[in-house]
Amino acid sequence: MTPNPLEAGPQGPEVVVVHTPTGRDGVLVAELLRAQGYVVRRSASAAELGEQLDDAAGVVVLAEEGLQQDAARILAGHLASQPSWSDLPVVILTAATRPRTPPTGRLAELLERANATLLERPVQPVTLVSAVHAALRARARQHQVRRYLEERSRAEEQERRRQRIEAIGSLAGGVAHEVNNMLAVMLGFTDLALRQLPPGSAPAADLQEVIRAGERAARITQQLLAFSRQQPNQPVVLSVAALVRELLKLLHQTLGAEYQLIIDLPADLPSVRADRIQLEQVLINLVLNARDATSPGGTISISAQTVELDGAYAQRHADVALRQGPYVMLSVTDTGRGMDAETLERAFEPFYTTKGVGQGTGLGLSTVYGIVKQAAGYVWIYSEPGYGTSVKVYLPAVLAAERRADRSRQAGLRGEERILVVEDEEMVRHMACRALEEFGYSVLEAMDGSAALELLDSLEEPVDLVLCDIVMPGVSGPTLGAAIAERAPGVPIVYMSGYPSQDVARRQLVPERAPFIQKPFRPEDLAAKVRAALDGSSAPR
Repeated sequence: MTPNPLEAGPQGPEVVVVHTPTGRDGVLVAELLRAQGYVVRRSASAAELGEQLDDAAGVVVLAEEGLQQDAARILAGHLASQPSWSDLPVVILTAATRPRTPPTGRLAELLERANATLLERPVQPVTLVSAVHAALRARARQHQVRRYLEERSRAEEQERRRQRIEAIGSLAGGVAHEVNNMLAVMLGFTDLALRQLPPGSAPAADLQEVIRAGERAARITQQLLAFSRQQPNQPVVLSVAALVRELLKLLHQTLGAEYQLIIDLPADLPSVRADRIQLEQVLINLVLNARDATSPGGTISISAQTVELDGAYAQRHADVALRQGPYVMLSVTDTGRGMDAETLERAFEPFYTTKGVGQGTGLGLSTVYGIVKQAAGYVWIYSEPGYGTSVKVYLPAVLAAERRADRSRQAGLRGEERILVVEDEEMVRHMACRALEEFGYSVLEAMDGSAALELLDSLEEPVDLVLCDIVMPGVSGPTLGAAIAERAPGVPIVYMSGYPSQDVARRQLVPERAPFIQKPFRPEDLAAKVRAALDGSSAPR
């Protein structure tokens, strides 16, 4: 008789524990079961029995005379402490001279507690093997229940984490809406004031510091939103080397004096096109992961270089639709404990973590993966247990011609078109109007959607563009947009909000592909968004 392969436990074949402290029965039973292919462990004392009762034990075969005081106590204690899914089978070989009366004493107590089968000696080999086989099949079903309960528990914990993150994200979005409104006013009016001052003057330098502080505050808000994956995607051409250097102080503070940070950044590194806040989040996440995997005294290295992903490289990664060409490779390498093959396989899974409970969300690398993919890049991990880990991020390089094109897109932001600004926050509305007037536009303003519709109905000629907030009392931005589309179908509408763009898209607050700018914004950013919408519009001029 061959054991059923379904009777494998979580760590290999189930073990038959044979406890017969006296006589040759234990030897004979063990030999019989081994001949049938079972894994057998023998115990001849109460202490040995206690050692054998581990997770691998699938069934206990014991002689009645083995129920001495200590052995009975140890077995009863093990059975009483079993988890809810476990009911360890016990096969009891009763004494050959037992009278045919109900069991008493320790045997009776054990039968009350245990999932027990009684076999009267002398036992036929086929009967014993059949009983062990049935017990192991029952044990296998218990392990199936165990796996189901563990998977359900993991799923419930992931759902709880998801709900916590969603709640934090909703809170962050609400906070960002208000904070970003104020930052938009502060940055906008400061920028406008700066334009009135001669370059290099002391007041101009002071205002530059105000702008830098405001931009830093905006980045902090964005990093909070990055945790909940609600940050807007606003790719720009940027220098990876400059970004790393700007974050050095923060990275040193994050690592502390216990870790050595090595930086290797060549001077001739090409630019990339990515969202600055998101790329900062990638670097911070990778450094935090490296720190957590490295013991104090270890080394974490950040390096970058230009690489060419060619056909040969694409063949080595045939499972990915790799776009060949020049890339900037940003790597974070540590001297930590490394990862085994199973961990590597699951490293990018959301909520997967090897850290202890409460020490990680399991979102660090999955966030990195999502951001890099959004930037049309690739990320791979190289690691071996005991030899550390290297995470390599590949982002498409922006060549000189593309950088010139990007600069040309920033030029020509001025215009003479007539624009209606609709915003219920007075300070934000005044700042937007001032900014657009600074770039030559003729501006009308309305404090809400109802006022905007009344103004539009009173005009002999339609405006060339409407800039409106999404969330307003009464007539909201999208409702206003639908009404304008009926009155003047060709007039483009640019929406603005302190809420992140992903949140706006998820809640379907604006039409798909509608132009959107997130607060806070600088005057030139607003002018660029308006100019792009006007140039791409079919509205009559």
